[in-house]
Amino acid sequence: MNKRAKQRLIGVTILIFVAIGALIGFTRLGNATATPVSIEDVLTDGSLVGKQIEVTGQVVAGSWVSGAKPFVFEIEDSEDEGSGRLRVVWNDVVPGSFGDGTTATVTGTISEDGSVEAKYLVTKCPSKYESATGALTVNDTINRSDQYVGVTLKVTGFVVDGSIREPGEPVRFQIADSADGSTALDVAFGGGLSDEVTGGAKVIITGSLEADGTFQCSEVAIDTAAR
Repeated sequence: MNKRAKQRLIGVTILIFVAIGALIGFTRLGNATATPVSIEDVLTDGSLVGKQIEVTGQVVAGSWVSGAKPFVFEIEDSEDEGSGRLRVVWNDVVPGSFGDGTTATVTGTISEDGSVEAKYLVTKCPSKYESATGALTVNDTINRSDQYVGVTLKVTGFVVDGSIREPGEPVRFQIADSADGSTALDVAFGGGLSDEVTGGAKVIITGSLEADGTFQCSEVAIDTAAR
């Protein structure tokens, strides 16, 4: 490489780093201008209309519709549900950890109608761990489905690769006794999934079996043996 080519390469590299630094700085600046407030503040303080705020709350069960554009949901104070519910409008991809009861931190602007037009949405679903001891296998659950319909069960299995779908889908994911996905059980789940619930992860699900063979799940935990 000649001297001129080296200088050109150095110049391009410097420009790239400058651009990345500017982008990071702009993002931090945008977040820094958001005023942290409570849900009650947003609902009662009219002076906040038009301002950028950051607010955290728990996603209200049944307040959202899967696939809706824009995606609208409500959050409430997990420690003071009497403070009211705040409507949030989101126009981007819904995080996989989103779901009923998930903690959501929203940054955006308060509209005239009191809702928040969200620019940033961060959801958090902490991982839960449980022992698979005493849990049924997927094959046993399916083979004896006529005995288990409507009964509260714990079932263990591996999340089938590629089976995890967006929040609100009728079947959120599938589990099977082996990672290859043979004889899979459809799992309906309205809550948020932690980052550890991925293809191949061994989980323990709690819920009941429907007559159509779908497992209505109320809780998803990671097998403690995987820790």
